[in-house]
Amino acid sequence: MSDEILDEEQTRTERLRILRENGMNPYPAKSERTLTLEEAKKTPENTKVIIAGRLVSLRDMGKLCFAHLKDFSGKLQTALSEKELGKDAYKFFVKNFDLGDFVQIEGEMFVTHKGEISVLVRKYTLLSKSLLPLPEKFHGLSNVEVRYRQRYLDLLANEESMKIATLRSVLVKEIRNYFDALGFFEVETPILQSLYGGANAAPFTTHHNALNADLYLRIAPELYLKRLIVGGFEKVYEVAKCFRNEGIDNNHNPEFTQIEYYWAYADYNDSMNLVEDLLPKLIKAAGLPLKFETLGYEVDFTGPYPRKSMRDLIQEYADFDIESCPDQASMYKKAVELKVEGIDKNTGRGKLIDEIYKTHARPKIINPIFMIDHPIELSPLAKRKSDDPRYAERFQLLCVGGNELCNAFSELNDPLDQEARFKEQEKLRELGDEEGMRYDEDFITALKHGMPPTTGLGMGIDRLVKLLTNADNLKEVILFPTLKPENNE
Repeated sequence: MSDEILDEEQTRTERLRILRENGMNPYPAKSERTLTLEEAKKTPENTKVIIAGRLVSLRDMGKLCFAHLKDFSGKLQTALSEKELGKDAYKFFVKNFDLGDFVQIEGEMFVTHKGEISVLVRKYTLLSKSLLPLPEKFHGLSNVEVRYRQRYLDLLANEESMKIATLRSVLVKEIRNYFDALGFFEVETPILQSLYGGANAAPFTTHHNALNADLYLRIAPELYLKRLIVGGFEKVYEVAKCFRNEGIDNNHNPEFTQIEYYWAYADYNDSMNLVEDLLPKLIKAAGLPLKFETLGYEVDFTGPYPRKSMRDLIQEYADFDIESCPDQASMYKKAVELKVEGIDKNTGRGKLIDEIYKTHARPKIINPIFMIDHPIELSPLAKRKSDDPRYAERFQLLCVGGNELCNAFSELNDPLDQEARFKEQEKLRELGDEEGMRYDEDFITALKHGMPPTTGLGMGIDRLVKLLTNADNLKEVILFPTLKPENNE
C-alpha cells in the first residue's frame, strides 16, 4: 500500500473518530431506502424520496454542494445547501464525509437549471464509512494483477468488468431456463469424490480426517450424472464447478464452471442439433447479432455449423492421414516429424493425434465447426461408431483459434467395452500419463444394471462468456480467478 493511500486511511480514520464523538453511528444495521437511484429519476418533481448509495463525487461551492451517489442501478445527483440543512449540518457533511462512503439521503426530486435530475437534500445519514479511497482517486485501476486480486475494486472502477459479471449471470439463468423448459432436471453431484473421473485430467487431492481417506476435487460430474440415467432419470443437467490440476493460461483456470447434461434415448447428432438451437439464443441474450467480432475475428454463429471429422481436419491442415500410422510407434515418429511439442516416446497414440491436431489444425479454425468422430483412444467414455469402431461418436464445437466451447458423446453404455477402456487408461497411467482415467468399479457395476442409449454434453461457461464479451483472458470472466499467492517466492 502506497504512502499516499496510508495517509488517506489515517485521515479517514480520524474522521471516523469525529463521527462517533458526535453521536453518529458510522455502520448502522439498516437503511430506510424506498427507491433505487434509477427509480428515483423517474419520479415527478417535488416527490419525497429516500435514496441510498456510494458517494462517488463531491463538489463543494461554499454554501452549496453537489454530490453524486451510485448504486447498482446507476448514478444520481444530490444537492446539499447550507440554507436547507443549516450551517452546522452542512459543514459537518463536507468536512467528514468522503468519496466511497455509503450515504442515505431524504429529500425532494427537482431538476437543476442545467436540466439534471437531482435530489434536494433535507436529511442525510451515514450508512457505512469508507476507510480506504476509491481506485479512481489515485490514478484509476489499470494494474491487471490488482484487478484480479481485488475484484471488488475492479468492479467499482471499471464498468466493463461489471458488464461482464452481470452478463455471465444472465447467461447462466438463460441456460437453466432453456434446459428446464425441455424437461431436464437440475441435480447436484459430489465435488469431493473418492475416485475422480469423467475426463482426462490431473486432480487436486485432499484428505478427510474423520474418514482418514484421501479425496479428490471432481474433474467432471459425468460419471455421477450417468449413474442417475441408470437410476431412471432421462434428462439431467448440472451447473458444475470443476477442478483440474493443470496449467493456467488465457483459456484455462484450475477452477472452472460448466453446464453438463445427459439425455436418454438420444445420440450425439441430437446434441449437435440442440447446440445449434441453444447458442443463438444465448448470443441473443447477450445482446449480440449472430455475426459479431471477438478476439480479433468476425465470427458467424448462423447455423447449421459444418461437421468435419478430426481425421479430415488433420488431413486438411497437416497434410497427413492418421490412418497411415496405425500404431503408437509410427504415430510418435510422425508427430516428431511434424514438430509437435510436449510429447515423448511413451505418449499414447490417441494423445499424439490430439497434439498433432492442436499444433496444426486448431489454430486455423475461426467460424464455429463441429469436429466429430474422434479416434477411440481419445474417447474412453464414448460409444464406438457402428460403421467404423476405430472412431467414437463424439464432437467438439470449435471456433476462433480452435476454442473448445463444448464436448459431447453418444455415451458408452456397454459395460464390458467400458471396463476394457478403463483398463487401457490404467496402462497409460502406468507409462506416465498423469491425466489417464481411473478404473471406476462402481460405475462399471452401474452400467451392468443397464443404461439406455444416451447423449451427454459439457459446455464451459467461462469460455462462452469470454467469447461473447471479447475478453482476451479467462481471468476477465471469472470473478475470482486462481492466482499465485502474493507471498509465494
